[in-house]
Amino acid sequence: MAACARQGKRAKVILSNVTNVYSNLALEHWILNNWRFSKFDCLFVYRNEPCVVLGRFQNTWREVNVSRAQRQGVNIARRVSGGGTVYHDLGNVNFSFFTDKPSHCPAKNLQFLSKTLNDRYRLAIDPNKRHDLFIGDKKISGSASRIIRTGSFHHCTLLVNSDLVKLSGLLHGDKTLKGTATASVPSPTTSILSVMSRDLTHQTRDVISTSHIIDLVAENYLSLYRQNPSVNVDLWSEECNQDTESDVILVDKVPDKILDPHHESFEWIFGKSPKFSKEFEVSGNVYTVNVEKGLVRGVNDTENCEVVGQRYDPEVIYQFLTQDHIENIS
Repeated sequence: MAACARQGKRAKVILSNVTNVYSNLALEHWILNNWRFSKFDCLFVYRNEPCVVLGRFQNTWREVNVSRAQRQGVNIARRVSGGGTVYHDLGNVNFSFFTDKPSHCPAKNLQFLSKTLNDRYRLAIDPNKRHDLFIGDKKISGSASRIIRTGSFHHCTLLVNSDLVKLSGLLHGDKTLKGTATASVPSPTTSILSVMSRDLTHQTRDVISTSHIIDLVAENYLSLYRQNPSVNVDLWSEECNQDTESDVILVDKVPDKILDPHHESFEWIFGKSPKFSKEFEVSGNVYTVNVEKGLVRGVNDTENCEVVGQRYDPEVIYQFLTQDHIENIS
């Protein structure tokens, strides 16, 4: 992987100990918008408590079992990058590769990541053309990117020891919704530990962990730039800025000034879903509910009913349609 080293550039690794999805996504966005990557590249590494993260152009209700997520207390978030919906928990590691716009190359990042893991754990991880990582016919990582004038990031998940049952249950939304939203491409999933536990020849399966993988990837990433991990500094300390000499930067909190309340709002998480329609069948009659910006806009093209203007909730709408006064809806 020496060919990946960029002449004249240095690298930094930012390790987040924060496990809140909204905080880590806000920090990722802040790094992209506030740092410049002409002289250095950056790897941002973080984990989150259980949550579901949508791509920017997706329909929340189509991708996520919203009622199950709410019952289980699982946060739903929408990121600023495209791509499909993914599940995060503390058994999953997220890697964000920052660089300048001309150097943006997800394929190189995934080649680096797969080689690092394959060499250490004797796995057979392969990237595909969609910038996913697979072991055999099962997916262990999905990717997405964000590019602006001053920089870019490519981020990917890595299922190390995630709850695959919970993942499967949450990533089953309502596929009957009709609209133009970007749809996730379904794939069977597995985790690294699931693969290793089935192969008794792997002697490292008892010691592998998310922290071990984070340390391994961070060290190998810096080695691409012929650097060794140096003394850690806190991201928000006075001596730390993008020109600091330290190669490893720690994050123990994300200041309120970095957070964007809008990205935790209904308007962003649900209301950004492209407009769609849903057909409800009640007593042999079919009712088409039109939704835009997360709000009901009409039922069978009628705007004069009590659910119009309300937030889309299929259970509430079904109860409304089973009431006696729906004869006014043509």
